[in-house]
Amino acid sequence: MFWFYLLIGIGLTTSQNLYFKSSYLNTSGQISGGIHLFFSGIGDYFSLAAENKFLSEQNKVLLERLTALEKPGLNQNPAELKKNFEYINGRILKNSFTGLDNYLTLSLGKKDSVFTDMGVVNEKGLLGIIEFSGNSFSTVQSILHSKSKINVKVKGTDYFGSLIWDGKKPNRVQLTDIPDLAPIKKGDTIISGGMSSIFPENILVGTVEDFELTAAKNYYLIQVRLFNDMQNIGPVYVIKNRFKKEIKAVENNSDE
Repeated sequence: MFWFYLLIGIGLTTSQNLYFKSSYLNTSGQISGGIHLFFSGIGDYFSLAAENKFLSEQNKVLLERLTALEKPGLNQNPAELKKNFEYINGRILKNSFTGLDNYLTLSLGKKDSVFTDMGVVNEKGLLGIIEFSGNSFSTVQSILHSKSKINVKVKGTDYFGSLIWDGKKPNRVQLTDIPDLAPIKKGDTIISGGMSSIFPENILVGTVEDFELTAAKNYYLIQVRLFNDMQNIGPVYVIKNRFKKEIKAVENNSDE
């Protein structure tokens, strides 16, 4: 009852005194806003904590999935393979997917040891390659880009090809340069080929949805449905190859 009479008293007073009413409402608004900001801050804190936990868990999954796999015929310990690559947690600030040449903007840059020509993935698979790196931010050439061309292969085989995009559907990319001798069938899994210093082998890409022989009849044009929903990506990871400079140096010497 005390609160009931108190509210009535305040109402009568404010209705008789315009200045007091204005001051009261302003103060009330500030208090309300402060409370909202306080609880919003609490929500942001727990949301951030949950996101960090999610990132940590997914990072572990990726490390196990991407780097603990041995290539057939190599006597290399999976633990040694893990040392070749480092995975850097990041988040997307901007994502385009409706144009012909699409990009992602990441919350990572040179200060985070993120540089041009590093691969970008998430827990569902391959996303693109770092095209520009500033001090605090970087842009990624998405696999949904007319100039994107990434080495991939058909899982369980040694048939390698190039992953490109025709600019039509954001959930479908194309695989070229697979010879007609390859035993392709719908539902086959496409993974990274590991033929460059950007991506390790065995990163998931998608599944074969359809395929046809090209006009030359020697190679397939394969439609690949992505595992990723490129419109809803979530946390990402930039892949750092610790031996990239050494690999490049060896390749350059071989070309001379």
